[in-house]
Amino acid sequence: SNPSVVGVDVLDRHIDPSGKLHSHRLLSTEWGLPSIVKSLIGTQEPKHVLEYSVVNPIEKTMELKSTNISFTDMVSADERLIYKPHPQDPEK
Repeated sequence: SNPSVVGVDVLDRHIDPSGKLHSHRLLSTEWGLPSIVKSLIGTQEPKHVLEYSVVNPIEKTMELKSTNISFTDMVSADERLIYKPHPQDPEK
């Protein structure tokens, strides 16, 4: 749970023929910004992030991609995370 996330809307969620769970969500967030930054960009709240994830139960992996859709004229943040079992301890 991320305390900066104040809202979650599921745009799409389905299981494909291979058994992978695909989720597409819109996250509403409140970033902790210094007051000088807020004065430069305004105090538009909340900010929005698109998140796309794929859970593969057979390989026990989860891939998560996210990108901001607020303030894209100033900064673009793209993040990609892959979670998978520990190579020496597959239970972790």
